[in-house]
Amino acid sequence: LHFSQSVRADDLVFVSGQAGFKPEGGLAGDDFVTQCNQAFANLDRVFRAQGASIDSMVRLNAFFSDASQYAAFKEIRAEWLKEPYPASTAVVVGFVFPGMLVELEGIAMRGGAVRETDPESATWDGDAE
Repeated sequence: LHFSQSVRADDLVFVSGQAGFKPEGGLAGDDFVTQCNQAFANLDRVFRAQGASIDSMVRLNAFFSDASQYAAFKEIRAEWLKEPYPASTAVVVGFVFPGMLVELEGIAMRGGAVRETDPESATWDGDAE
């Protein structure tokens, strides 16, 4: 496929998009919840191969096939991540592979570093100026 599953730059680990595919191949299921949980497991597995983990992730990008999946994603994300949460983005896209419903990519710190947030910028009150 001509890309790397992950690239390390100093203590940062950049992981390419991880979908709901089982390590041995094929989609883990045809429903969003199953694929999303598998995508999180795949993301963590690739981080760990580089000395990081999902607990040291500082950036998460999530791609969905349908905006209605966002509610389920929030519940699944809450099971996989703990505060302080990584900076994140979620968008609706079309996928190259038939049957794909979700893809996750992220950036994490090596060496067990834990995320920190700046209290001044950690929340948005909804008032855009």
